[in-house]
Amino acid sequence: MSEQMQSPSELLLTIAELNRERQYFRIISLLEDRENDYALCLELVRAYINAANQTSDPLSLLDKAQLVLSQFALSGKDDPTYLFYEGYILYKKGLGQDALIRFERAERFTRLEQAELFSKITRMLDICRSEERLSQFKGVSDKEAQTLLEHIGKHFGNPEHLCSVNHVEIYRIAPTAEHDYNLLVSVGLSGKTYKREDGYTEGVELALGLPKDYRFYQDRKGNFEVYLLIEVILALLAEDKPIGFGYYLEKEGGFDTGAHFVGAMLTGMGEYAKSSQSLSVGATEVSFLELLPLRPMELNYRKSHSAAELLEVFAKKLIRITPFIAARPDVVGEVLKV
Repeated sequence: MSEQMQSPSELLLTIAELNRERQYFRIISLLEDRENDYALCLELVRAYINAANQTSDPLSLLDKAQLVLSQFALSGKDDPTYLFYEGYILYKKGLGQDALIRFERAERFTRLEQAELFSKITRMLDICRSEERLSQFKGVSDKEAQTLLEHIGKHFGNPEHLCSVNHVEIYRIAPTAEHDYNLLVSVGLSGKTYKREDGYTEGVELALGLPKDYRFYQDRKGNFEVYLLIEVILALLAEDKPIGFGYYLEKEGGFDTGAHFVGAMLTGMGEYAKSSQSLSVGATEVSFLELLPLRPMELNYRKSHSAAELLEVFAKKLIRITPFIAARPDVVGEVLKV
């Protein structure tokens, strides 16, 4: 029997196999020009979405998917699969707020046996909410930025502007006699504040030490350390939990080519006096924390140990944290080999 002559139930089995083979345009050719019931229409929408993710012109396919969904608005209003597809199309079209509403409704109606769908919905919810936090962030005021820059100039050295990312400025302090390495420092990240249990408001700025002979290029491959700092800043802006000493994060696929560094942890700036590592900016207590990139075994160690315990491993192996040397060994791996 040809595929075109199959019953709806037989077609669903055929489509399931084609989905496993990622033959999405074949599914489209099967379903596009025939009368389909609700289940088959959802399969057509799914194929449009998956095909759109593989093409350089996704909007026309997403428009077709949206048109099919519009024919079943009443049937799909409480269906988490329908709502997920609707939300995903809106997200891909840049309508994050509208997409978020659909994903939240889809989450409400997901059943226990729909674990895979629920996982996709929660992932898209996390993405939408993170992007919403990023879009709402406005940095610090000019006056607050000036206060931070004056503190940096007094305690770290003369700041030279390097680059900007999402209302956060990154400055470079050239090597000095006392600190013979480049230092990158953010200004503006502390515009994202947190309420402590004692009622005080706090924020953080990041620092990253680089070797004195470090060369600053304009590409990710040549300056992965700078892009690592930028990625961590964006991740912190999207985070909804308090951030401070010991906070760590993981980057799927790694920050660099080859995934030698897959995580990062925030620690104190041990090369500097304690008084230089914090200041009051208006009603906010701002801490300068150093970014410590982590190799795979170091990250795994941090997941089950405290920040202080990981730093102790660095100290025992006589591996300096500042400046960051990309060629350094995985200190936890070195410990385990002993």
